[in-house]
Amino acid sequence: MDLSTYAIDGMTPTRAERPATADEVARVIGAAHEERHAVVLHGGGTRIAVGEAPSRYDIALDLRDLRGIVEHSAPDLVCSVRAGTTLAELDETLASFGQRWPVDVADPKHATVGGTIASAAPSPSRLRYQHPRDWIIGCEAVLGDGTRTRAGGRVVKNVTGYDLTRLYSGSYGTLVAITEVNLKLVAIDESRQTYRLGVDASELGRVALALRAFPFEAIVAVSGRAPAIYARASGAAAVTARATAELGRYGVYEKVADAEWQSLLARSVREEDVARCAVPYGHEVDVLDGDGLAYVGAGITYALGRRTTEELAALRTRCEALHGALVLERAPLDTKRALGVWGKHGTSQRVGLSLKQRFDPRDVLAPGRLPLA
Repeated sequence: MDLSTYAIDGMTPTRAERPATADEVARVIGAAHEERHAVVLHGGGTRIAVGEAPSRYDIALDLRDLRGIVEHSAPDLVCSVRAGTTLAELDETLASFGQRWPVDVADPKHATVGGTIASAAPSPSRLRYQHPRDWIIGCEAVLGDGTRTRAGGRVVKNVTGYDLTRLYSGSYGTLVAITEVNLKLVAIDESRQTYRLGVDASELGRVALALRAFPFEAIVAVSGRAPAIYARASGAAAVTARATAELGRYGVYEKVADAEWQSLLARSVREEDVARCAVPYGHEVDVLDGDGLAYVGAGITYALGRRTTEELAALRTRCEALHGALVLERAPLDTKRALGVWGKHGTSQRVGLSLKQRFDPRDVLAPGRLPLA
């Protein structure tokens, strides 16, 4: 096995494990707890670069063999799926029932369900469907000492216990290893149309915000070509037709293949240099500086391409002035060390450290990747 494929910021594990069951996951993590070894969880690798370099790294725990749908109740619009299942596999299975999990990701062929939740993967669909955690009913996870746990339930009307799935979302594999997830589903849209609008640079913000009044997901794209707004309307055919009729008010537009929309999303996980700006809704275009993508209405802007540390520091200052944040998702190690990956912390480090000690008392899972100490 080529261990270099699991390298993170120049650090390579001494071995890799690829379990196919939750019991095997628990066994590996439990043994690591006893031996005080450090474990980093791996899925499709689309967002493994996000985070500081691990402070220790002994075992790469590859969860891609932990895959498949466990149970699907089509009449109830719910399913249970193993964490290593890719979103493309999930979509393909659910499509035969006219259903889907309404979470879009940059690379569905590789992104896994567990990784999407653990990394709180951003998407322009958040304007319509909110956060990935809002489409989770419950889950099974392994704590840092190897204990298997369950949170939530398998039905939508579930009110027992704490909603720990929200805590695990965005924890980047530092608290638990998610092994199985219970998901809420929706019916596949009757119609989906994607358009490209050519808009003057000075009008990008105004037009993008105006589109929020209609059933559009919008991406403002700035690259080597002229800036443009990509708008995608989904829903009943009558609704998308009515929304399309409104586009002419804002400029010349053309219909494009959905693949062009997906290629924009893919840039956030394929470019060598990616900084994510998290800002209040309505300010996405305000921090779009040079090559990048703004997910209008989702509070997310990506700055793409190589920038100096001074340029990134200035952009972080602009984001924080809006009560937002800038995260270096993909960057050279020296840039990460100079600026720090996360910037100001929205959660008290004392609270974060307390949670870490409760769920992973010996700091087995991804030590040092989040600012918890």
